[in-house]
Amino acid sequence: MPQLVRMALLVLAAGLIGAFLARYSPGALVDERELDQRLSEDSLTALRATRGEDANAGATFARYVRGLARGDLGYSRSNHAPIRELILDRAPETLRELAIGLAGSWLLGLGFAIPVGRWRRAWIYDGAASLTAGLLLCLPAALVAYLCLAAGSKSAVVLVIVLTPKIFRFTRNLVVEAYGASHVSMARARGITESRILWGHVLRSAAPQLLALAATSASMAIGAAIPIETICDVPGLGRLAWQAATARDLPLLVNLTMLVALITIAAAALAEAMTPAETTARREGALSP
Repeated sequence: MPQLVRMALLVLAAGLIGAFLARYSPGALVDERELDQRLSEDSLTALRATRGEDANAGATFARYVRGLARGDLGYSRSNHAPIRELILDRAPETLRELAIGLAGSWLLGLGFAIPVGRWRRAWIYDGAASLTAGLLLCLPAALVAYLCLAAGSKSAVVLVIVLTPKIFRFTRNLVVEAYGASHVSMARARGITESRILWGHVLRSAAPQLLALAATSASMAIGAAIPIETICDVPGLGRLAWQAATARDLPLLVNLTMLVALITIAAAALAEAMTPAETTARREGALSP
């Protein structure tokens, strides 16, 4: 229960901070439709009055929380639709993209990292893999998305390219450290196969850190999805967040901010909850005859 209360407070704090940042950003209360010379003075007054409702970020957030308690996420003026419908309509595309991107990047990142630890003298492979990962890390996600779009690749492929070098650099160090442990050398001396050493000693030993990295990679994937979906024109939550930011749609921005915060905090809490159990099991296995 304390963990759930802490998560709820953190999500609400993220929404409140996001509301204040959006409200007091330059041009927050300016509507580009006011530049339309065809609008009458009455229409301009109505637009300014609508924008004026969001002038007090604290009051706006309080109204949002009251509506949230009733299951009402509010209304998006920029999309002319209820926010709940927008999120439910866009979420499946983003979730599918994140699932493919995370699975592919973990498969490649960990797959490239394991040979570095297994054959530690293969410095040419290690140097080439590390150099390639470093070069890819220098490329912004938006540039990678543009190049992949020009090549006709899917947005999930872009996410794999963006996340793989980050996962490789972290998992490489963990795998090298795990392979260098004394019990791995003893297991190899006893004739245990390399596959059993990998699953039973290396990955099991690094499991707590890998779980924490999995939570972090989920957060990185969500952040990278915004420019990727915007450039690749994917009808997901990332592009919706970009449209909300450019349109200064405060209710929609608050909802998306809290949704991202909820996913990030839940992933971190899950990793934190699984780590002690994994560590305890590892210790019990080491003590058992």
